[in-house]
Amino acid sequence: MENALEKLFELTSKIANEGVSLVPRVVPADAPFVQYQHYPKGDCVAPGNKSRWFYHAHKPAEREEGEHGHFHMFLPLDMFKGVEPYYQPPNKLPNGKPTQGVVHFGALSFGQDGMPISWFTTNYWVTYEYMMPADAIASRLKLFSMKNAPGDPLVNDWLTAAVHSFHDPIIEMAKKRDKALMKRKKELGSAVFENKKVEILSRQPFDF
Repeated sequence: MENALEKLFELTSKIANEGVSLVPRVVPADAPFVQYQHYPKGDCVAPGNKSRWFYHAHKPAEREEGEHGHFHMFLPLDMFKGVEPYYQPPNKLPNGKPTQGVVHFGALSFGQDGMPISWFTTNYWVTYEYMMPADAIASRLKLFSMKNAPGDPLVNDWLTAAVHSFHDPIIEMAKKRDKALMKRKKELGSAVFENKKVEILSRQPFDF
């Protein structure tokens, strides 16, 4: 974690020296920014272990205060063989596309100023993931790596270093997600996973 933190500071300094924050490196400057659209199209997937991320934004009324958008990050389902998910998607998504074998462990919001604001976790319906227990995520989070993924290497390396630097807080956040989810499940049953009123389950400020 110490080395990851050093790497994160090093990459942050490099980004600052170049004068271009993460978001403009992901969202094309020569095209309109479309709400809910994934950037990059088809997501950014590492060729090695299939770790993944995408950036998008909701309508202004649905955003965190001062937020521009956020990165959703995932581990591949293949890492979770033998683990029973809390909930899983059908073979096809509501939009008709095939379901991706992904496990969402967290998202990271960025402000209008291009600076990170907070980590947060979401309910199943937000990302249509294989929703895995926090303990299973905890033993695999260190495997998240965007090495050699397409796009700007500074973005991929920075996100990898950020996840590793915040390893323990992300796991703690996942555990809080599980507690909040199980509490609501007692009230709503299995319908909780697709209840649009249950969205953000835990949040962690981006600070050290």
